[in-house]
Amino acid sequence: MRNFQDHSEKGSIADAKVLRRFKVQKLATPEELSRLHVRRLARLANNGVDETLWQHLKQCDGLGCWNTSCSAACVFGERREINRLNRQAAIVHRSDQRPKYFATIIDPHYFRPPGELSGFSINGFFQGIRRRLRGAPDQWKSARIAGGVHIAYDRDEDGLEFWSPHAHLTISVEATKKEVRQVLMPRRVPPPELVGAKFAPVTVKAVTNLANAIAYATKVEVDARGAVVDGRGNVDRKWFSIPVAARVEHDLWLLNMKPRDRTFLSGMKVGRGGVSTRNRG
Repeated sequence: MRNFQDHSEKGSIADAKVLRRFKVQKLATPEELSRLHVRRLARLANNGVDETLWQHLKQCDGLGCWNTSCSAACVFGERREINRLNRQAAIVHRSDQRPKYFATIIDPHYFRPPGELSGFSINGFFQGIRRRLRGAPDQWKSARIAGGVHIAYDRDEDGLEFWSPHAHLTISVEATKKEVRQVLMPRRVPPPELVGAKFAPVTVKAVTNLANAIAYATKVEVDARGAVVDGRGNVDRKWFSIPVAARVEHDLWLLNMKPRDRTFLSGMKVGRGGVSTRNRG
């Protein structure tokens, strides 16, 4: 495995090549990353963000890492480290013969209104998941879990907009879908206004594309999803253009994080030589 100390362009190309072979969808090309990088720099410059906070990003061009302390706001640095983690975690999962599931966890207690994304604690979100895993049946002590947090910008049917963090996890464990759902279910009662059919706290599916399931958790850009009520009263989601102010808020949130801060591993660890397995106590 290629280790996490390799910041070269050659290493990044090799990781992306393997992920393409694993049929990962929406794998950003160098050209797409460059466009995202330019747009992010323009947003920060055009919206009065103190340049001392982001001037280090001007050095980045995707040909290697020039900064000793990169942030998740660098699309090149974040993709390099996340692609490498996704590639190696997929290899670990592939060697595990147990059933594999893709779980999405939505805990409304972590929803935040526009302007308050900085108040969302990824560590708090992850600690809640780890507490549930500690209380799980014994076979979960050897479960292999890889994924992370993705941020969506949602609009409900009444027009209320809010940040909706959610976790996507790929899990190898000897359990049924029902058992996986029971283990991962948030323990707190959701806010009264969100009880009912507006969201499912945990959804679990069988994995059909392993590497793609892992990569889905840490997509490059924010999703903006608006609720639409059809003629039968069912709520569906329709994409809409996220406000510039919200994009800038998300940029600033990433500036305060390291490239792998929004990734989650359990039953695995990252060392100098890459991702390896470990059992929980």
